[in-house]
Amino acid sequence: MKSRLMTGTLKPGDTLKLRSISETFGTSQTPVREALLQLVSERALAMSPGKSITVPILGKNRLQELRDIRLCLEMLATERATPLITGAEISKLQKIHKKMHGDKLKEEKEGVLSNNWEFHFVLYQASRMPELLAIIEGLWAQTGPSLSYLYRKPFVHLYDEHPHLQLIEALKRHDVPAAVAAIKKDVAGYGAALMDRMFEVVRDEAGSQRSGLHS
Repeated sequence: MKSRLMTGTLKPGDTLKLRSISETFGTSQTPVREALLQLVSERALAMSPGKSITVPILGKNRLQELRDIRLCLEMLATERATPLITGAEISKLQKIHKKMHGDKLKEEKEGVLSNNWEFHFVLYQASRMPELLAIIEGLWAQTGPSLSYLYRKPFVHLYDEHPHLQLIEALKRHDVPAAVAAIKKDVAGYGAALMDRMFEVVRDEAGSQRSGLHS
């Protein structure tokens, strides 16, 4: 369930049904309930007074705070990973980014989101800091569903050369400042684009609702 949050498979406002999830995972409802309650305690999910569990719709202030924290911690993870990362891990990053780029050109949201998540966590795992990795995972579980706003057609293309490519080249040289600058450009740039796109969607949906009331 956390993976589905981090990769944006679950979207803001989704209501989670025990029976449906149990059938999907082929398990009883008890472990599903325990997993959902754990994610509620981690603030990745929300429970209403009626006991239904939903993916929260983040307001601007909370989303910005989470992304600011993410940026600091992901820069730290990159700083620690750069001297330690192996050639095999760099090759894996290249393959993942190539798949992500292809999915982005085809505007296939699910592929972009899953490959982007895998790219970042291969990098952060190279920091050899499991406690830091766990904290970053928790932040991605909270912010991942909001990525569904960013990857709505037409997709956002911010840079002629994606920051992932700059990052890979810096990793090959074990150049810490360049790698940190690339991850900052990636997280901050697409984070700002997410905020802009999210409020475009909210505005458009509000306009549609008003039109419906007047029709």
